[in-house]
Amino acid sequence: MSAEFDPNVLTAPSQLTKAMHRDVYPAIDPKKLAPLASDKVIIVTGSAGGIGYAVAKTWTEANAKGVVLVGRDEQKLASVAQGLKGNTLVAAGDVTKEEDVKAIFEKAIAKFGAVDVVLNAAGILNYGTIGELEPSQWWVEHEINVKATYLLAHYLHNFNKDRTATFINLVSLGASMTNPGLSSLSTSQLAATKLGEHLDLELTNVRVFSIHPGIVEAKAGRGTVIDVMTPFAKDQPELTGAFSLYLLKPEADVLRGGYASVNWDVEEIEKHADEIKEGRLLRLGHINAKVGPNGHPWAQ
Repeated sequence: MSAEFDPNVLTAPSQLTKAMHRDVYPAIDPKKLAPLASDKVIIVTGSAGGIGYAVAKTWTEANAKGVVLVGRDEQKLASVAQGLKGNTLVAAGDVTKEEDVKAIFEKAIAKFGAVDVVLNAAGILNYGTIGELEPSQWWVEHEINVKATYLLAHYLHNFNKDRTATFINLVSLGASMTNPGLSSLSTSQLAATKLGEHLDLELTNVRVFSIHPGIVEAKAGRGTVIDVMTPFAKDQPELTGAFSLYLLKPEADVLRGGYASVNWDVEEIEKHADEIKEGRLLRLGHINAKVGPNGHPWAQ
């Protein structure tokens, strides 16, 4: 008899908290957190995709002051805007191009007066082994995951030098994996996560979060479908939307600069905030060996 299928088999091993969530739960109920967004303007990149759309929808339903929809396809963005209730602005552009990113901020500020939050949900997956995947295709993920992250954070900082802003960069658990065909994803996500540590350190006016959105279920034709992952894709995109509202709370500062997952329980995190900070539990490490002045304590 075959073992019973466990849809959590890829999610559970990466849990910081004992409680695991794959959908919105009471502690991050968007209706309760909505007041946090009422005076905020957010830029959401990848707004036509599954996660980006869900985030934009969450924020419009929270009556945010402004939701700026960003992506390359203006027609798709216009369609998204028509389906959302709230103050939206379409700002088409390529987030890997500096002139486009600057123009997006300028357009948003001209419309709403400021940009308080950026949530970067732009992404792509070019699967292929080294030697088979064309170098230009391999590099695209680094342009999107690393360069775009830098550009968005750079301009969020420079347009908010006299006020505090929040930058939420969606990263991937894939940063910790070494699997055939995923070298571009893994290395670019690892770089993006480490960049998040530097951004939070250096940009004193910007609260920076590197957030794994889980293994997300594609809905209504939005988002990327990876057949082999479909049985495990049980995380709802609305979970990331709700989590992004929670990150506006000062209690979320324990997650600043480090890697965190929407699957983790925020109440449990708050309870152990001191231990997380003191142990640097969410920061990237170096190697698994116990290095030091006396060398690694060998087994033999």
